[in-house]
Amino acid sequence: SVVTTLDRADGSCSETDGDTAECFSEAFSSVFVREPFGPLPKDCYLTNDETCDPIVITEDDVYHQLCKVNIFKSMGPDDIHPKLIRSLADNSHFVRSLTLLYRKCVEDCKIPSLWKTANVI
Repeated sequence: SVVTTLDRADGSCSETDGDTAECFSEAFSSVFVREPFGPLPKDCYLTNDETCDPIVITEDDVYHQLCKVNIFKSMGPDDIHPKLIRSLADNSHFVRSLTLLYRKCVEDCKIPSLWKTANVI
């Protein structure tokens, strides 16, 4: 099905495809939430070609970040529920493995592209 017209906030209707697209843009941007970057430097999220500043990731850092996971958010593209991720904060083997993975990413200055993907609903 195709959307041909939408009601604007002022009560008028969109007349062209461009107007309809603009109505969608205004609606989506009004509810958009800008999430903060994670624990790595902002530049590391932007490109795989730039180097990251030296950073130390400890198991304690990973544990505290896992404890901050919002269990009321929806699953990401990995289909793992945040409640499960949060519950694994108390598993020392999981925290250790995740710490080693993050250290390797920092060492290689690369972040897997899947980690940059989100399900936008």
